[in-house]
Amino acid sequence: MKRFSLRRRLFLFFATLAIAAVIGVQIIVIKGAEKEITEEYDAKLISDAEILWNTIRQAQEDGEPLSQTEIDLNKLVQELPPADQDKILDYADTRAFRVWLDDRLLKRSKNAPSELIPPAAAGFSDFMVDGQAWRIYTLESPDNDVIFEVRENLSGRDRLRHEILLGAAGPLIGLVLVMLAMLFLSIDVSLNEMTIAVDTIDNRSEDDLYPIDTRHVPGELIPVFDALNGLFEKLRRTIALEREFVDNAAHELRTPLTVLKLQAQLAARATDEQQRGEAVAALQMGITRAATLVDQLLTMARSGTSDAPLEATNLFTLAQMSLAVNSALPVSKNITLALEGDETATAATNTKLATILIGVLLDNAFKYTSAGGHVTVSVINDNAPILLIDDSGPGIPHDKREKVFERFFRIAEASTPGSGLGLAIARQIAERLGIQISLSEPPGCRGLRVSLAFPAPIPTEG
Repeated sequence: MKRFSLRRRLFLFFATLAIAAVIGVQIIVIKGAEKEITEEYDAKLISDAEILWNTIRQAQEDGEPLSQTEIDLNKLVQELPPADQDKILDYADTRAFRVWLDDRLLKRSKNAPSELIPPAAAGFSDFMVDGQAWRIYTLESPDNDVIFEVRENLSGRDRLRHEILLGAAGPLIGLVLVMLAMLFLSIDVSLNEMTIAVDTIDNRSEDDLYPIDTRHVPGELIPVFDALNGLFEKLRRTIALEREFVDNAAHELRTPLTVLKLQAQLAARATDEQQRGEAVAALQMGITRAATLVDQLLTMARSGTSDAPLEATNLFTLAQMSLAVNSALPVSKNITLALEGDETATAATNTKLATILIGVLLDNAFKYTSAGGHVTVSVINDNAPILLIDDSGPGIPHDKREKVFERFFRIAEASTPGSGLGLAIARQIAERLGIQISLSEPPGCRGLRVSLAFPAPIPTEG
């Protein structure tokens, strides 16, 4: 499907409006001229009839005999200059008159009908004579039986209308052409600014994600470029974080892989069964740690890109399932597990990602809780659904509680091996799900409390 450019759309739209406006003006001019022409020519007919009336009345008052007469202007104007003759005769071609006295045709112009055609009714009337339209004004004298009839051939009015129409059409057409040219130029100049801005974006390198300079961008496009700048900023931060993540991941993987290589070499050089067994056990432990690190890296990558539609979820059931899935380590360490709280608490969350989040935090709690310790999971439904995970481990100092959410950060004095990704994964998932995660101390004992404040589900009607 062929698409019109914005330049063409704007030009066609405004050109249509301009042409419609000019046509509207032309119609108004024609209607106004029509009205003026009708009033002016009708007034002339009335004036001519009154002149005839005054002439006949003056003749009657002077005692002149009123005889039947046919007036021929061609003879009357012979003594006038040729230019004046042409004007009068041209005017006379479209005019005629008759005067009736006592039902007898008294006077008439040469081009007026004979007495066989009776006078028209008083006032204005229109007739067709030999295929030509005539307008007639009839004036009846109130003092005697005199009727004055003045006729006008409407071809004169039509000729004047055409002259006015043609006279107005030329300037209006010129005006339309000038308006269209100015319209095209203004649209072209205005859109060139947008074209320059688009070219600026198009000519950028793939690494240039800094904001676009909007000083020369049209005001109407500022919101679009502001949105683009916002998107560039988000992409720039995301790419910077991903690059940092890849660099850190490569660095973190290099160490266990180097250790695995050394342990494999030691196992190959072992001279007796005991040395070989110790080397193989160390190699297996190193493989387990490397696999855990890779699994955590994959979990972090997937949690940042997967879809996370929210749904109403029973928080107590979710915690119960997470404890069941992650119970192997606490059983081996003889850790006491407890689940308590509101069994009806419901949160708006994504079950898949929330399960990963709770599993990561439980694994962290089990790993740092010494043998014989305890881990308690509590579900609270107060204003917002909250899940608490309390452990009896060493805890985290106040000044480190924000740093531990950074990737690959580990407390220097920590004795438990780890990659420093657990809490970073937890925060990333929590931010995706709109969960507020915070660290504190359990009431009345040492250790760590992780608090997850879930969004409450939106109540539905019905």
